[in-house]
Amino acid sequence: MTSEARSISILIVDEEGDNRIILKDQLDATPGWNLKFTEAGSGDETMASLREHMQDVVFLDYRLPDLDGIKVLEQIRQLHPKTAVVMMTAVGSEKTAVEAMKRGAIDYLVHKDLRSSDLGQLLRRSLEMQLLQSENLELRQVNRMKDEFISSVSHELRTPLAVILGYAHALEDGDLGELNDPQKKAVQSLRRRGDNMLDMVNRLLSFKDTTYNTQEVLLRPTDLGVYMRELLGKYWPAHETRGLKLEENLAEEPLWILADPDQLEEAFSNILSNAIKFSPDNSTITISMEIRSSREVWVCIRDQGRGIPPEALPRLFEGFFHTDSELTRGTSGLGLGLPLTRQIVELHGGRIWLDSLGPNKGTTATISLPLSDPDTPHVVVEHQKRAEKRRILVCEDNADIVEIIRLFMMGFSKNLELTTTFTGREAVELIAQRHFDLLMLDMMLPDMSGLEVLKRVMLAPENKRPPVLIMSGHEAAAKKAVQNGAKDYMMKPFTKQDFLDKVLGFIGLDRRKDDRH
Repeated sequence: MTSEARSISILIVDEEGDNRIILKDQLDATPGWNLKFTEAGSGDETMASLREHMQDVVFLDYRLPDLDGIKVLEQIRQLHPKTAVVMMTAVGSEKTAVEAMKRGAIDYLVHKDLRSSDLGQLLRRSLEMQLLQSENLELRQVNRMKDEFISSVSHELRTPLAVILGYAHALEDGDLGELNDPQKKAVQSLRRRGDNMLDMVNRLLSFKDTTYNTQEVLLRPTDLGVYMRELLGKYWPAHETRGLKLEENLAEEPLWILADPDQLEEAFSNILSNAIKFSPDNSTITISMEIRSSREVWVCIRDQGRGIPPEALPRLFEGFFHTDSELTRGTSGLGLGLPLTRQIVELHGGRIWLDSLGPNKGTTATISLPLSDPDTPHVVVEHQKRAEKRRILVCEDNADIVEIIRLFMMGFSKNLELTTTFTGREAVELIAQRHFDLLMLDMMLPDMSGLEVLKRVMLAPENKRPPVLIMSGHEAAAKKAVQNGAKDYMMKPFTKQDFLDKVLGFIGLDRRKDDRH
């Protein structure tokens, strides 16, 4: 969509007629837009106008004769969620700006700064926000319909399945008379298929419950090495088919984590099942454990199977997703194993991700779990329906470095949001507007130095100040940045392993604000 492709409707709300004229003239002077204006001088006039016609953008003055601007903002957001609102004031106030942003304003302008403001960019952002709002509303509707469909279909299937499986077991056990060999074979096949169908129905309901409701687990100290040996001893013999070999490299010394053994078993079983399903005959599956940074353990399950195309990696943890090769090669399953596994792993304070060099080059699934102590008290953990996103801001003017970072983060979690900018000025503006869990900052930027960006970030309110990880090819400059408030630094060029060691500690579920990683 381009700005020339449509008209933009704008409502200017200000008690002072002169202010409305000035803003209208400034907007009219912005090239490339077909603007249609409406004006209002009070909160009541504003809401009356919006009840008649929706507006694309509202420029709303903070002080109105009848209603507080923030209250009008809230009413606009309730009436027209897609409308972009820009809060205007005569005098700049950080408190007012923060409050307006929290209530849904997309920007905050002071009257005296109008002439120097990029109103064209502001209008473009308004259109982008409107498009995102529309997509979000549509996605909510689709999710609601999907939820209702899953519930209806799953429960409707359970009753006939109960009858089918009941008769199948009765026939198999000889309760309805003796069967000859062909009949026994047919009944056993019927029962196996019925059990598979029931497993799919249970997965559907489990996915729905863990996605749309609060899930609770009881975590207790567990020796991961002992636990994995017991799990493999129970799980592997039943799947030791097609000449597959299992290689173990598990820890001999105790490695304590907090775990719900039944839940964790389902997570590892899902990963092992995928490794077996996609492995060619007579190949090897390798399971290894490794302590990382003295605070977490990585369990890696590696197969020699068909691998995963790079473009599919970011979507594998979405419910019902299949790669094209799975669909064309007839692989069964609903595509819910990985999403369920991730939910379980995150309940344990961990992370899961997949690595693959591409088709026919195998896949490695890595589950990272925080280490604990054997005498840690049991703890009940709840996982809410929508986990809070981890937001990373990357300020780097080298497009290749940015793309490498995107590739490194690919497929980790749907709750990870990456924002990039090439300039220090935009980075500072973004931090003022939104919450970020980490700022990855280059030291040499086109408009200002990394040290200047760091200085401005450190002046931000504490709740707006993310930890800063420096990326630099100059160690002296990086160390100086740490002395000035950065949490840590990473030297260029960096490997994926170095990147993971540094970055994931900042954004992990168990991140401690004052730790250096």
